[in-house]
Amino acid sequence: MRNLIFILTAFLLGACSLKPSLKVGEANFTSMDSNVSIEKNWWKDFNDSNLNLLVEKALKNNADLKIAYVNLEQAAAQLGIDRSDLLPKLDASANANRAKSSINAPNNKTGAFSYNNSFDMGLNLSYEVDLWGKYRDNYNASYENLKASEFDYVAARLSIISNVVQMYFNSANAYEAMQIYKETMEAYTQTYELKRSLYEIGAIGEYELAQSKAELESVKAQYINAIDTKENYLKALKILTASDLDDVLYKEENYQKFTHFAKSLPEGISSTILLQRPDINAALSRLTQQNYLVGVARSAFLPSLSLTGLLGFESGDLDTLVKDGSKAWSVGGKFLMPIFHWGEIYQSVNLAKLSKDKAFITYENTLKTAFAEVRYALSQRKTSLQNYENYKALLEAQEKIYTLASIRYENGSIPLIEYLDARRNLLSAKISYANATYLMANSIVDVIKAFGGGFEANANLSQEIEENAKKLDMSFRE
Repeated sequence: MRNLIFILTAFLLGACSLKPSLKVGEANFTSMDSNVSIEKNWWKDFNDSNLNLLVEKALKNNADLKIAYVNLEQAAAQLGIDRSDLLPKLDASANANRAKSSINAPNNKTGAFSYNNSFDMGLNLSYEVDLWGKYRDNYNASYENLKASEFDYVAARLSIISNVVQMYFNSANAYEAMQIYKETMEAYTQTYELKRSLYEIGAIGEYELAQSKAELESVKAQYINAIDTKENYLKALKILTASDLDDVLYKEENYQKFTHFAKSLPEGISSTILLQRPDINAALSRLTQQNYLVGVARSAFLPSLSLTGLLGFESGDLDTLVKDGSKAWSVGGKFLMPIFHWGEIYQSVNLAKLSKDKAFITYENTLKTAFAEVRYALSQRKTSLQNYENYKALLEAQEKIYTLASIRYENGSIPLIEYLDARRNLLSAKISYANATYLMANSIVDVIKAFGGGFEANANLSQEIEENAKKLDMSFRE
């Protein structure tokens, strides 16, 4: 009965914990937005099959996403290791020894060499009672690390998807700009040829001709830059997707008019979605992890209690090892109290506290960064919408001017130079409108990313991650 009471008391003491209380200030984000959620597969709302294919390839091949998943697997493995510390350990052992005693040994009465055999086998049970919650806190710390790794994976996935979408938009915009600059270059060439003819007959001076030449060369440079920009974006896409998708990236007919990407954004987005950002959740989990580790470090100041037990057989003769007369057992306990460790334990606790301080600062900074990103994204979204409307109106006005100039030129009411000016102004308005449309489309992605991309920290997160991870190409594994 005494033994039973002792064991039960030891297990009850294991419920203790030395971790400090954790105080995290509430995050406040003032928002007039209504409660509107973001779809998890938000990029599909752009209704572009090429874009969907690129995202699919990135989620299969991207190296950063694979690394994030392997980190998650490592955290899960560590959790399994730390879980085992909460339970007794059972080992099987077998030993065989043969010893020869000398003639001059103190206990040798025969005056001859003597030989002794010993054999034993059995089960060894060992358990360190978690008196102060050291192993429980360590397990909880590992669990928080696993949660943080899950949030890291989600954050990496969101970042990769956002980058693919924006790089695709950028490449589409660069392609459209390239086409407009090509047409503009033709218009400026015609203007230059006309002015050179006028210069040759003395109708204009050298200054006007040189100015026209400079404008032509400037457009040529912009055209070359547009080609180079498009290629750079395509290279970035190939790196993100780790795929050679020439059929998607280089066929000109695959590029649709950029207005195709002008997806609308809901009028309101709930400010509570901000706290669902994976990076914020990861930072909070790491802060909680470090708080548990302070408790682990503190427990080193206090005594530990280890229990051991043996049940098996021992004999001096192998033939009788498993006989009833060879049965043996033992139970024991070890009480260990640290006395003087030259400040090692104190510094370990101090180090754990400093790690917690660092995690707290990181969490606060993550919150502030998130708020700043949201405000900036919403501001840029508002600005991009205003610019889009302005440049749309400008384009409509230039189209009307060009139409009237064409009619007047055909009727002989205006000279060719005025018609070419109207054409150049129209092409310039097209460039501005294309850029404004691109900025508006990218601003949607920035807002979605700033609000967490539809992420929800729910009980099904682990299952969702496993389903997503099945799409990763991990064929390199043996």
